[in-house]
Amino acid sequence: MKHAQRPVVLSARSGPADEQTGRARIAEELGVDQIWIEQQPDQRDSTIVAANYLHHAPSAAVGTSVLPVYTRNPVTTAQAALTLADFSGGRFMLGLGFSHQFVNEYVLGCQQGPPIAVMREYLKIVKGMMHQGSVMFEGKYFTAHANYLGFRHPVPLYLAALRPQMIRLAVTECDGIVLWLCSHRFVREHITPMVERVCAEVGKDPDEFKVITILPTYTGKTHAKSTFEQFCQTVKAYRLIPYYRYVLEAHGTIEPEQLCLIGSEEHIRERMAEFRDAGCTPIPSPLGATYEEFAEDVLAAYGPKPS
Repeated sequence: MKHAQRPVVLSARSGPADEQTGRARIAEELGVDQIWIEQQPDQRDSTIVAANYLHHAPSAAVGTSVLPVYTRNPVTTAQAALTLADFSGGRFMLGLGFSHQFVNEYVLGCQQGPPIAVMREYLKIVKGMMHQGSVMFEGKYFTAHANYLGFRHPVPLYLAALRPQMIRLAVTECDGIVLWLCSHRFVREHITPMVERVCAEVGKDPDEFKVITILPTYTGKTHAKSTFEQFCQTVKAYRLIPYYRYVLEAHGTIEPEQLCLIGSEEHIRERMAEFRDAGCTPIPSPLGATYEEFAEDVLAAYGPKPS
């Protein structure tokens, strides 16, 4: 996989459809070479949004960060990923995640199984479709007997992983890990050592295995206080989710400012350097409400587009 130089998150919740399209065009103008889209239960379908971004930002790769596995069958997930890669000339990346019990069972009405076993079966089907063009698998949680006859571009596969077992599965079966609400200390002390250990065990080059960390970003002055306060409320809410409580309490109380890039251009770039030194690629998630603020957030992280 090509190493991205100017990756960003371009939310699927950024207002009207034409506004999102406008942001994708601005990202293209600013030299963004990788766009990630989160998927929440109350927002647009990220695979359809990805198609829009792939069209309007033709220099960028686009990926889901992440697509919860209970939202769709693994066969249809592979079909969508292969189709998006085909129509974009191989610029689509598939990020998957187990999600949370509230979403899986209450929102989606699925009886969730054990995360590692479920993800292992799901990945087996998705990879069979994407790599071989067919899968014949009967598992405890997923079963598939399917073929894909279209053209198959390689699709980089990412997995949301915070704990050792899921990290091990990601390193063994995927091309990268997606992180959210992780401090650079958590990355340095919990993620990077585990990735390096498993890479050594399975014979992977750790420099080729991508670890990306999504970081809310805002450098504007008009709404700096309210933007940070809103992010603090987000962190507070995520403390109620077991997976994230594990991350947020790994080193005592983690202050929200350790989990975002909200501040001056100098502050943003210093924090990004800390995450890089910890062993991951920081991905700014611009929070600016206007086109101008969106562009300012990207420029604060990376500077002007290289000539």
